[in-house]
Amino acid sequence: MTSDVNLLFDPQRLPFSRRESWLCLSWNPEDGAFWLRQVRGGDEHTDLGRLFRLQPVDAEGQALRGTWVLQPDQLSFVAEGGGSLQFAWADADTLALQGHGLGLQLTLQSKRYDYAQRLAEGTVHVSCASQDLSARVAVAEGELLLDAPWQGQRAERIALELRPDAAGDLAASLHLYRVVPARKDVAGFASARAASDADFQVWLAQTLPLPQDLAPLRELAAYISWSCMVPAEGMLHYPAMYMSKNWMTNIWSWDHCFNALALGAGQPERAWQQLAVLFELQHASGRLPDFANDLQAYWRFTKPPVHGWTVAQLRRQADWSPARCAQMHDWLAAQARSWLATAAEGGLPAYDHGNDAGWDNATTFLEGTPLQSPDLSSFLVLQLEELAALAELLGRPDAALDWRRQADALFDRLLARLWTGERFVARLADGRVVEGKGDSLIAYTPLLLGQRLPAAMRERLLAELFEPGRFLSPHGLATESQRSPHYHADGYWRGPIWAPTTLLFVDAMDRCGRPDLGDELARRYTAMCASSGLAENYDAQTGAPLRDPAFTWTSSVALLLGHRLLGGKLK
Repeated sequence: MTSDVNLLFDPQRLPFSRRESWLCLSWNPEDGAFWLRQVRGGDEHTDLGRLFRLQPVDAEGQALRGTWVLQPDQLSFVAEGGGSLQFAWADADTLALQGHGLGLQLTLQSKRYDYAQRLAEGTVHVSCASQDLSARVAVAEGELLLDAPWQGQRAERIALELRPDAAGDLAASLHLYRVVPARKDVAGFASARAASDADFQVWLAQTLPLPQDLAPLRELAAYISWSCMVPAEGMLHYPAMYMSKNWMTNIWSWDHCFNALALGAGQPERAWQQLAVLFELQHASGRLPDFANDLQAYWRFTKPPVHGWTVAQLRRQADWSPARCAQMHDWLAAQARSWLATAAEGGLPAYDHGNDAGWDNATTFLEGTPLQSPDLSSFLVLQLEELAALAELLGRPDAALDWRRQADALFDRLLARLWTGERFVARLADGRVVEGKGDSLIAYTPLLLGQRLPAAMRERLLAELFEPGRFLSPHGLATESQRSPHYHADGYWRGPIWAPTTLLFVDAMDRCGRPDLGDELARRYTAMCASSGLAENYDAQTGAPLRDPAFTWTSSVALLLGHRLLGGKLK
């Protein structure tokens, strides 16, 4: 396990950005270079919002090789033969640069209507028309060369070269804007770095404390969370935490719950906003979108109702006003009713697709849908219980009683239809039990119901869950049994370890009266994160990071579970 935070801050895996910015610098393995990108519009950009390619060059404009180093407040490059470049965010829309003995080439992916104009000596305007942006590049020390031959409607190519002055110094900045520039000065690097660092340090101070040996992990998790915040704009009515600024550039409607939980103690208002940003888009039917970004909410799928479970814990981390409780009651009630409406008379609610469960390709869904899966009814029992608690707080005893009765009735139907006497199963709409060869962790989600389950049932499920070599690995719980013919190390929800399931099962251990098992899962998971970074998911057997390498719900769960090891359990 590494204890060096610089090894975790891998610039080829973590985008360089800052709080409430749409911009980032990130590595593109396809061409081995850093790109300035914007992450508006979600992950539908085929080019990931790439704007300018960054290439360090020598005094003659020749490309250089060297080492890139990422810190929360700067990205730096040191050439093999000497010389350096440093970048820092002066504000959410402005990148400041200083260099010593090196220059920088900026190349735009020139498309329809893109062009560049020299405004004055040392200042250039670039029209990034395909992304509805303008760039103002200005040099305070050094020289700015422009190669952008006009072709009637656009520039044939757009390349800028920033060269150091005779003393070898370079100072410049790049400002992005929509209509008119917010600044026309050349942002200074030192002040930019200081401002960015000050903002990050405030965030870090509000981040959950972790054991000292996990201090590098805490800083990494704080940086990913802080840098993935985007501003309120368009469909997003609050500053919101994206899942990543690599390529998962949306907010999915269960991911936001885990991010809210990690913010609940230190930043309760921001935690509320992470829930509200999607609930304010709630459809009249009560359904939440699958995901949202500044431009759209996507409705073909949704995500599971973990929201009641989430709210019950957030309310214990900070006092909520009656108005806030009433608003959340109405949101949760509408969502619960939308799910309950999917149940045939006397039956259980059902998923239409694995995407709706959040377990997109889990083996539970191999035989089709609609599917009555045990996790869905379990989440809804908890949501109905939370609705009863909120109704009581609001002085609505009759409503509280009704919600409680609905929770009890749903729980009874869950056991009657999906418990075989030996295990929980899923059923298709025609009543058939899913009998495939898969063995998904999703079947153990009812452990979240804790003391509602008979003791013998709990013990049986716990014994199976912690059977060595089945779900339990040295790093945590695999999402598909390691003995299953469908297990795949990088099988998405057919094997890898995921943050949300880990947190849910840790909480389930507490609810089942086995906090010792929850502590063990927390130790394994945080040790893996401290060694492998904060990726979307992990190889269950090796702990290697998989998919998006810098993910916020992973950061949030690592913080929550690391904090648990100091005694800070979910309430």
